[in-house]
Amino acid sequence: MNIDSIFKVPPVPVGKHKRKLPDDPSEAQLKKLRPSNGEDDEDYRSGWGPSSSNGSGPADSQEDLVDEEEDGRFHGSGLSEEQQRIYDIVDAGEEAPASIDLPTLKKMVLKFERAINKNQELRVKFSDDPMKFIDSEADLDDEIKSMTTASASPELYNTLVELGVHDSILSLLTHENTDIAIAAVGLIDELTDEEVLGDTSEDGEEGMKALVKALVDGGVLEMLVQNLTRINEFEGQGDDKQGVFSTLSVIENFQSVDPTHAETVVSKTNILPWLLQRVRVKQFDSNRQYASELLAILLQNSRANRLKLGEVDGVDALLQVTASYKRKDPKDADEIELMENLFDALCSALAEPEVKKLFLEGEGLELMLIMVKEKKMSRMRALKVIDHALMGAESAALCAYFVENMGLRTLFPVFMRKGIRQFRKEYKTYSEAEEDEHVISILSSLLRNLTNQLHRARLVSKFLENDCEKVNRLIDMHQHYFTRVAAVDAEIEKRKKEREEERNGEEVDEEEEALDREEDYLSRLDGGLFTLQLVDFVVGYCCVEDESGTVKNRVLEALSQRNRSVDEVKETLTEYANNIGGGDQEADKQGQSEGGEDTVSVREIILAIVDRL
Repeated sequence: MNIDSIFKVPPVPVGKHKRKLPDDPSEAQLKKLRPSNGEDDEDYRSGWGPSSSNGSGPADSQEDLVDEEEDGRFHGSGLSEEQQRIYDIVDAGEEAPASIDLPTLKKMVLKFERAINKNQELRVKFSDDPMKFIDSEADLDDEIKSMTTASASPELYNTLVELGVHDSILSLLTHENTDIAIAAVGLIDELTDEEVLGDTSEDGEEGMKALVKALVDGGVLEMLVQNLTRINEFEGQGDDKQGVFSTLSVIENFQSVDPTHAETVVSKTNILPWLLQRVRVKQFDSNRQYASELLAILLQNSRANRLKLGEVDGVDALLQVTASYKRKDPKDADEIELMENLFDALCSALAEPEVKKLFLEGEGLELMLIMVKEKKMSRMRALKVIDHALMGAESAALCAYFVENMGLRTLFPVFMRKGIRQFRKEYKTYSEAEEDEHVISILSSLLRNLTNQLHRARLVSKFLENDCEKVNRLIDMHQHYFTRVAAVDAEIEKRKKEREEERNGEEVDEEEEALDREEDYLSRLDGGLFTLQLVDFVVGYCCVEDESGTVKNRVLEALSQRNRSVDEVKETLTEYANNIGGGDQEADKQGQSEGGEDTVSVREIILAIVDRL
């Protein structure tokens, strides 16, 4: 007899889990909330739980559902009155109680602890006779799920810590029955769900932080990752898949509560190698998708994690996985998200010079250029990766390699928007503004980082080809984004007047004024200012770099034809130079260190360009 297979009860989604049950659940979805008979459960639908690339099987008949409820797995529903009430609420499509009080919580904890102790005692006493502790295991499973209702009152989490409930939960993660361990993971997931944190009070936030800290101090991260090796999500039943999903969710929850836990889990466990291995599995399901999402999250704001990625051959692994999309598109929206997560992970990692070197050695630049040429959906993401790879003075080697290996021949057709009509027709998610930003940022990085005069000359000469058609394209871009920014400026002026009217002559402190200025500047950046600054940087740089004067003459001519003036370019560049080094986004975008030597030199270059225009 396989005792472990008896306790396959899906967790009750009491909390507001990120992958939630739809408001109008189908028959098949409701079936997953009732006790099963140990048979393989259908995979969860993508978007709220583990799913299969082949989709769910046919739903059972209503008669089957009724029989299942009546018979149960333990000659009954296998549920306590509290659990049955929760199931009824879910089945009715209603929400669980908004909160619970302290006496109710203590009663729940008492029943929870008694169930744990009874199960431990019977397992020790009747270790050779599983039938003797089978009922206690079912009772324990019920009480674990009942404890999820505590998520309704995170302000009471400090009490959970004081009562030592976190230690009891941790003990269940190493339970002999993996289903109990999975249920414990589900409990942690529900208690620490980031939406619970978003809806709670200040006391609730403090309670959440206290619970998460107690769990982390008790070694929960190490236990969770170790448990991933115990769970067989590919050959096991539906709960095994859910166990993996919940484990990834808990890690995401913890870093949402305290971002430092992102580095903690990477430094203390093998989560990075596990995630990299999981995303390399060819079959698509929501666990693979979630693994890619968590990977991108862990790399986003941590240099230590990005360096660790390089140490575990993660750059090569990501290149291998993304290579599958160079000549084919993702099958659906979920796989599109997977692909984008993988590219985002690469972009985050490329913030580090050490990773840039690995990217170059791993022929990552060649792969991205192939994707751009193939004109599949991955083209948009590949341009973003190239953009990040070439940013900053530490990218000089990559910029030189780009020019020497047909990069310009690949980039300029995109710059000139050749074939864009068909591409826009095939891919509804295509964004011209986003592509403009990445292409012009790549050109800007090349002009700034190419140290070889011959390489810069090759780049500038491209703007002289075909009667300076690329200069005309630059001025078209200048006109487009200058007009967009002017419209945003008009809205900002309107907003300033509204602020003055609301304040009715009252004095405003410096902090509030600074926040207003920041809000206005971010609005301008979102409205196209950043792209405009880079366009005008390329315009000015090419004018200065071209000793023949042909580019500058064409720039002046093209501006005049559009009733524009070179003064617009000068004003834009002057503002750009004045803002670099002040912590603004455009400085960061170019990979410059705040107040560093490289930033100062860039400012000087821009101001020198302004003087010579």
